[in-house]
Amino acid sequence: MFWFGKKNKEITAFARFLAEEFFSNLPPNLIEKQNDKTDQKGARSAKQRFESALDDIVSHAKQFKQQKNLKVYGKAKFHLEFAARLKSLGYDAKLVNEINHAVMVRSP
Repeated sequence: MFWFGKKNKEITAFARFLAEEFFSNLPPNLIEKQNDKTDQKGARSAKQRFESALDDIVSHAKQFKQQKNLKVYGKAKFHLEFAARLKSLGYDAKLVNEINHAVMVRSP
């Protein structure tokens, strides 16, 4: 029971790191450009950056989950911390849920 505290801190730290990495690659104002109807080229570029950043986050999360052999509670802790950090960085709650869901589904 006492060993879970260390793993818990690692999970929290890594989830926050991934959220901050996502933020550095794609801040919230760039995500808004995806829906810009007046600048199609910029919207397409923003969409590609979003997909690239999401793929990067998914691969890092998948690798971490496999290395640490996370079970149900560890994965839940990871996703809760990841979502909370994204919200605190200024992302819209709906977008945070979509990102978190994509990471959850693509990195079992």
